[in-house]
Amino acid sequence: MASDMRDLKILIADGNSAELNDLSREAGCELGAERYVNEIKRMFPSAVIETVFPADSDQYLPNGVTLTDFDGIVMGGSGLHAFDQAPEVTRQVDLMREALDAGLSVLGSCWGLQVAAAATGGSVVQSPRGREVGIARKIALTPAGMGHALFANKPPVFDSPCIHYDEVTHLPSGSVILASNPHSSVQSAVIRKGNGVFWGMQYHPEFDLPHLANLYRRYADAMVADGFFQDRDDLDSYCARLEALNQDPSRLDLRWQLGIDDDVIDPDQRCLEIRNWVLSLARSSS
Repeated sequence: MASDMRDLKILIADGNSAELNDLSREAGCELGAERYVNEIKRMFPSAVIETVFPADSDQYLPNGVTLTDFDGIVMGGSGLHAFDQAPEVTRQVDLMREALDAGLSVLGSCWGLQVAAAATGGSVVQSPRGREVGIARKIALTPAGMGHALFANKPPVFDSPCIHYDEVTHLPSGSVILASNPHSSVQSAVIRKGNGVFWGMQYHPEFDLPHLANLYRRYADAMVADGFFQDRDDLDSYCARLEALNQDPSRLDLRWQLGIDDDVIDPDQRCLEIRNWVLSLARSSS
């Protein structure tokens, strides 16, 4: 799925603080920004990608670089809460607002969607249904979603990796919901501010099965406490099956046991939203 387009410059903003990223690395997890880098470079090897960490400092960009030096910006997941007023959060809300005010195209998953809502007058709260974790099931495109470029070649109903406790409850005026599921009414949306446009998903198309397994281990105590697993042995067994399916996607027994199909296993299908967004950057800059 590689592309021979001109070299696009993409800024990826990691949503976590250094402390949270250290905990993830200790658990063997790639950072959220790394998952996006890996998938974008897999599909678009010539893309020029810069990763920054705005949670930790106002001076997150290299000297002499501005947001408008990039064709587009990506903001992925985070363990923070968009409704908090801590500097780690408000810095990222300010980044999102500045990017949209500058007329940039922004892609976001999970935290990115929540930050975009918070930056434009929407609302984010803890979900009354608790965590949606592992696989977001039966994500259904709205009529607007079926006709939107973000979901070109995507089926009308699909599953995707996810992990979130918070969710968007209200979007700013002029926004459009592109997808929903029984857990979260806003699984995807378009948000506009000035000349800027944000395409976002509550789920994580950038996550693969090994990353999901590492996230379960990273949050093992919470996963058991919330009732997703009976105990740590149960969790470890499930993670082993995820990793075995990743090693051999033809395992029909594991597909059936885990309820996971090609929309999650096949990286090209899983990452269509990311591909479609990058292609939109190429069209707008040509």
